[in-house]
Amino acid sequence: MGDVIRCRGAKICSPFVSKRAGASGGIYYVSAGTGETFEYQAPATHTPIVFSGGEPFGAQFDRLGRMHIADCAHAAILRVDDSMKPGVMVKAYEDRAFRGPNGIAFAEDDTVFFTDSGPLGETTLEKPHGSVFCITSSPSGGQVLRPLAMECLAHPWGIAVTADPDVLFVAETMRNRIVRLRKLPSNAYHASVFYQFSGGMGPSGIACDASGTLYVGHFDFAGELTRCSTDLDPFAIASFTSCWNLPLMLRSADGAFVIITEASTNSIHILPTR
Repeated sequence: MGDVIRCRGAKICSPFVSKRAGASGGIYYVSAGTGETFEYQAPATHTPIVFSGGEPFGAQFDRLGRMHIADCAHAAILRVDDSMKPGVMVKAYEDRAFRGPNGIAFAEDDTVFFTDSGPLGETTLEKPHGSVFCITSSPSGGQVLRPLAMECLAHPWGIAVTADPDVLFVAETMRNRIVRLRKLPSNAYHASVFYQFSGGMGPSGIACDASGTLYVGHFDFAGELTRCSTDLDPFAIASFTSCWNLPLMLRSADGAFVIITEASTNSIHILPTR
């Protein structure tokens, strides 16, 4: 069923790779339980490269190879400098502190998208106050923080950009569904329900390949990976008997392999999808 890599740290999540030319080809993952980010190199080398001192839930590289971390305990997006020290990039919107960033993704133009859910249980069906933000270039120079969905989601978790620069998908865990955000010519984003799942707790991780096919990891005591596209119902391609957290990413743009972190066993799975 694919390769299994036993990892260091605790409560690992958010696998990612560097797409920069000349990158090492390693697999990176964050350890929410210890505040570390690790680089894995085959066959069995796990090197801690960043310590945030908080509770990182997600991380990604931009086009220049700079690491950005979504840290729930610091309630901030952190950017790592050349000496591998993290610093606060943004932690509030209009003087309102973040609840705790969770998933993070980069578009091809280096726009940063991230979900702000807080720890599990803070944004629920009863209190759907989770948000989605982006950090994008300003016409006047510099960068600007924009809310795309403000305090209206029940624990938004994973987030995925697509080949279409105007479309992204968000895993809304507590409502057990995938939300689609579409950018209009007016520069506003409209949200709609892309797919409503049933049974289980809800999706936690999401990734999209170049053809638009989505791969969705489901958060529960027994996890599942499903694949779906715009014209087909989702179907399971892998199941996990002891799992409660399935963040994931694609190793290649065509979706030939998917990388999944399984927090309950502190391991990474590399699965062929064909």
